[in-house]
Amino acid sequence: MKNRILLIIALAFGAIAIPVLETSCAAPSERVAQVQTLKAVGHTAEAAVATSAQLYSAGKITPEQARKVMDIYDRQFQPAYRVAVNAVNANLDSIASPELISLAAQLSAIVATFNKP
Repeated sequence: MKNRILLIIALAFGAIAIPVLETSCAAPSERVAQVQTLKAVGHTAEAAVATSAQLYSAGKITPEQARKVMDIYDRQFQPAYRVAVNAVNANLDSIASPELISLAAQLSAIVATFNKP
């Protein structure tokens, strides 16, 4: 399970850090890159929440640990993510803010600590 969590985190950060190329091998437009980053950030947070739920169901984390993940997700990540999605819909320039990326990383980091010996 620990390897799975680390793989999720590595893939998510790889998706954020590595620019995605279009099929024509041309660099994507700035807007396409922003939308892809926003999607990757959302998937990172969702994966952390899903992993936390699985760990809780398996009895590997406490209710308090599971609640901590959900509290960050519900109270901090989701409101910031909704603002970012609204920015996409409004064609604004800034989509996935550093704060939003940090919140997704924070969720993943918390879940990753649950399986440490």
